Amino acid sequence: MIFSAHIIDGDGRGQSLGSPTLNLDVTSKSIDIEEGVYACFAWIDESEKKEQAVLHFGARPTFDRPISCEVHLLDKEVQNVSMVKVEIVEQLRSVQKFEDAEALKAQIADDITQARGILAACSEN
Repeated sequence: MIFSAHIIDGDGRGQSLGSPTLNLDVTSKSIDIEEGVYACFAWIDESEKKEQAVLHFGARPTFDRPISCEVHLLDKEVQNVSMVKVEIVEQLRSVQKFEDAEALKAQIADDITQARGILAACSEN
């Protein structure tokens, strides 16, 4: 699945967890995926270079926050982005509630490691 979305302001939680994200202006009606965490590729603005990324779509129960869609670029930090195109490759896990921010940070690190393996294999083909 490939979709494009405008970037919107978020609450900065990804940055505070060490994994800054781009918050996407989508709803459950505009993308047809289950809530969860996904390995994906992303293209920033009009760039032709695809970046490895992890996408979260769904509620954020650890912080009692509503549904959001956000993408973390694995090897690139960007600012002043207006649009992103995302290609979903594989679901890594469902949305889950963690005991605290540290437990979530540890899971994010595991998600990133798993995504790197999946996306590297895709790039080799």
